[in-house]
Amino acid sequence: MRILRSTRFRLVLAQTAVLAVAVVLAAAAVFELATVPARNLEDQALFDQWSAVGNALDLRAGQVAYPPGRLPEIAAATGQPVEVDVFTRSGLLVQTPAQSLAPAYLGQVAARVLGGATVGPLDVRDAAGGPRRLYAAAQPVGDQRAALIVSLSSADLETLTRRLLATLLLGGGLLVAIGGALGWALVSHLLGRVERSFETLRRFTADASHELRAPLTLMRTEVEVALARERPPAEYVSALGRVDAELEHLGGVVDRLLLLAQADAGRLVPQRVAVDVADVLEEAAARWRGPAAARRVAVAVEAPATGTLAADPHLLRRVLDNLLDNAVRHSPPEGRIDLRAGRQDGSWVFEVADQGPGVPTAQRKRVFERFTRLDPARSRRSGGAGLGLALSAAVARAHGGTLDVVDAGGRGARFRLRLPG
Repeated sequence: MRILRSTRFRLVLAQTAVLAVAVVLAAAAVFELATVPARNLEDQALFDQWSAVGNALDLRAGQVAYPPGRLPEIAAATGQPVEVDVFTRSGLLVQTPAQSLAPAYLGQVAARVLGGATVGPLDVRDAAGGPRRLYAAAQPVGDQRAALIVSLSSADLETLTRRLLATLLLGGGLLVAIGGALGWALVSHLLGRVERSFETLRRFTADASHELRAPLTLMRTEVEVALARERPPAEYVSALGRVDAELEHLGGVVDRLLLLAQADAGRLVPQRVAVDVADVLEEAAARWRGPAAARRVAVAVEAPATGTLAADPHLLRRVLDNLLDNAVRHSPPEGRIDLRAGRQDGSWVFEVADQGPGVPTAQRKRVFERFTRLDPARSRRSGGAGLGLALSAAVARAHGGTLDVVDAGGRGARFRLRLPG
């Protein structure tokens, strides 16, 4: 399947495998910590019982005897019922009344012990299939030896072990499953972001290549046509004028791309000085009243009486020029552009509003993407390169502010620049 060969699946599989190994190791550690002490306590009870009985053995008339008579049936350390069997080379000497293990098996263990072996501690099964813990070893008695076999039930420990194992398996499996699901979601999210970034980079490269290649192609064409034959000086001047216009456009695109690259790298640092807000507005309006008048558009200014803002004047001028350029391009004849600024909630708010077609609500975020033209019918000459608003938003962020498209309350677009200050 294609999904099994995907990078996403392989990353999640590797992450899940690492998680599974970690869960197994942790479960093994928990299992050991929970069961080993209990097992050691059982074994200690066996050793204590074996020692108590072995120390009580004695020789009587040359034969091994157990003077106390009745063997202990309760382990002193744990309070569990315990079974004890004492064998000599002559056979069974004494045993506790209750016996769970088969006589034949006990005889085999005794023979091994009397032969010099030590048995256990080990897990065995009684005649009914129940679990028991057994220990058997030889006890010297004078010049003779006795085989002491001690066992106790380990049913409670086995039940605990099974429940703990089931819990660890279920919990570990659930943890690995949840980890795998979360890993899939996280990897999908991260890879999605990477894929979107690569797609954005691809579009950006394609658009930038077009924006840079187009003026170069036009300039080459102008030069080739001009050099194709002898021409009057006026035609050469006209061709050079068109080349100069293309060079100016190309220089503007490169300048914006460099500033955006600085912003992406976090190196767009505003050189803040005290800027008079009213002067900035009046100067911006003065620069754009000529181009606006050529399109029969009026520019109105609503400036505060006083007030200064800590900002980079060159970058602020660039933002206002981009917004006013955008407003002039989209304003209809006999339209009006409103440029205003004022204090609001401890910040300075600049607004540029026009009476053009406006920006659809669904496109208000996209309008700040690079090389975006909402009207596909506009050429790069009439609509610009599509970098102005992207650069303006980057400058706003560099100042710790925002640039948004807000509801104009009717026809047109309203751009709001908010800067701390």
